[in-house]
Amino acid sequence: MVERYVLVVAAGVCGGLSAQHFNVPGGAVVGAMIFSGIMSLILPNGITLPPQLGTAIQIMLGISLGLTFDRSFLSLGAKALPLAILSTIVLLMVAVGMALLASRFGFVDFGTALFGFSPGGMSGMAVLAQSEGHKTPVVAFFHLVRIFTLFLVVPLLVKLFVLFRQPT
Repeated sequence: MVERYVLVVAAGVCGGLSAQHFNVPGGAVVGAMIFSGIMSLILPNGITLPPQLGTAIQIMLGISLGLTFDRSFLSLGAKALPLAILSTIVLLMVAVGMALLASRFGFVDFGTALFGFSPGGMSGMAVLAQSEGHKTPVVAFFHLVRIFTLFLVVPLLVKLFVLFRQPT
């Protein structure tokens, strides 16, 4: 059983490093997820992480993100809070609409679709969906498509916006 975990971890590390090396948007995360996902599909009967290991990984991710905070964040966070709340409400309304469409057309159940279309991080929403009994791979796939698309489109939009906003 340990060999199966080693194979999946090795595939994830190779995928993450390869994607990062080739400047794939979201390289480390996207590459690791794709390669470990492929390895999981190749292995007979798949593979799942023990819940404790999944929790440990989430804690490490939380620590990694927490370490990015500095004191300047406090004043900016307070100023941006109303816009952040409004953005969340608007995105959640769109997510509910998309989830209704997906369930109406029979793609997936409403709960899975809502976790998949909701604003939020892929890992967090997938974990929540799993704990609520919904289809985690579908949720992760919806977020992967969203995040990968955003990683490609947002930098281009920023460059275009900056280019056209340059004083002449």
